[in-house]
Amino acid sequence: MKDFYILDFLEKNSNLDSKKLEILKQEFDFRIYSYGNQFNNPYENKKQKLSTVILQYLKSLYIVFKIFRNNKVDNKKTILSSAYFNVNDELSKLGFKIYSPSWYLKKNGNVLPSFSLFRSAKKILATLSRSNFQDLLTPHFVSQIDEFESKVLRALKTNNIQAVIVSNDMTFIDRILVDICKKLKIPSFLFLHGLPPNFNLIDNNRTDYLIVWGEKLKENFIKAGFNKDKIIVSGHPYYKLKVDLPLQFSLNNILILTKPEHELQFSDKTRLNDRSQSILYLFSIEKVLRSLGVDSVRIRTHPGENPEWYYQYINEDFFILDKLNLKKSIDDSTLIIGPTSTVFLESIYYGKNYLVYEPGVYGFDLFNHKLFPPFDGSENKIPIAKNEDELIQLIKDKAVVDRSILSDYIKTPFDLEIIKKKIQNFAYHD
Repeated sequence: MKDFYILDFLEKNSNLDSKKLEILKQEFDFRIYSYGNQFNNPYENKKQKLSTVILQYLKSLYIVFKIFRNNKVDNKKTILSSAYFNVNDELSKLGFKIYSPSWYLKKNGNVLPSFSLFRSAKKILATLSRSNFQDLLTPHFVSQIDEFESKVLRALKTNNIQAVIVSNDMTFIDRILVDICKKLKIPSFLFLHGLPPNFNLIDNNRTDYLIVWGEKLKENFIKAGFNKDKIIVSGHPYYKLKVDLPLQFSLNNILILTKPEHELQFSDKTRLNDRSQSILYLFSIEKVLRSLGVDSVRIRTHPGENPEWYYQYINEDFFILDKLNLKKSIDDSTLIIGPTSTVFLESIYYGKNYLVYEPGVYGFDLFNHKLFPPFDGSENKIPIAKNEDELIQLIKDKAVVDRSILSDYIKTPFDLEIIKKKIQNFAYHD
């Protein structure tokens, strides 16, 4: 039996073909798994505040303004990009005209000049925001998908789009966009914006190319089964590495990162999460640190988590909520303890030691998800604790990360020239 029991059932008992079901998987996941007050905005709490509605309306007006302001089709080679950081600025330096999709708001830059596509995207997103599970299976919604696909196809052709870049938080719409690229034989790129929690051969493998920060990430993806020829190492647009400085380590001002539950399932396995593990993770850290004479720490929740939920269970006198921006939060810390997270790289970059704490068994974490490099214990440059005793020992030994790990995971300087070559020499293969 397949791991995806619901999708397997729907494939045999609904009118949707397997391709549309796969594209819609994320939306099905939201309706099934995104529940509970541990999240900031669980799907089950669909009622929006008036301020949110007004803000969305103003954003739409701004996008429409940008569409009409830039309604001329440029003859230059163009890229449609929703990549994070200042990737679009770097692509512009290579001679490309960069458009953002009309369903993403960016303060700077151009929005794809297609009012028809903007209206179609708003329509389908509005349907998704108020639809239940059964609504997604209706012929009416399938027709909306077909209509949107045709609008995307027309917009890509009309605006001479030479390539599409998406971020690795691929939405329902991003998946459609990538599929249309394949029909038009336009190269698609996924720009990885952090250390991935999963290396399965589905979630980051939809596009023609995968752009990663460093050689070690490429190596990890290849070990997981990815085609080495589709992985591009770009570096990172913000980081300028200095790996010779010592990492700070003391117990004076410790920052703890939470172990967040996933709102969605990964695409290769279905695993039911037990949200109590997020609480037990903090209980365990408090027990360890109190045994070492620590009276209080700062705690930083994931942006998608609800801190108030945590404070129904944890000791408010011990865990002091950190509300600073990430850079300031790291700067104020003398030691950081947390699970698998891109904050690991940022902490090391800014000179603060990060002790990885991933309690679990047989290579799986507390949520029964497989651990991947560099957080699975296979990287000798990173001290990792898999239980309380190991965490106590790492702290007593003042174990620090080998800061040269940054050079392994972030290439310098940041360079996207290879993307230009890939676009020029692209030959489509099914």
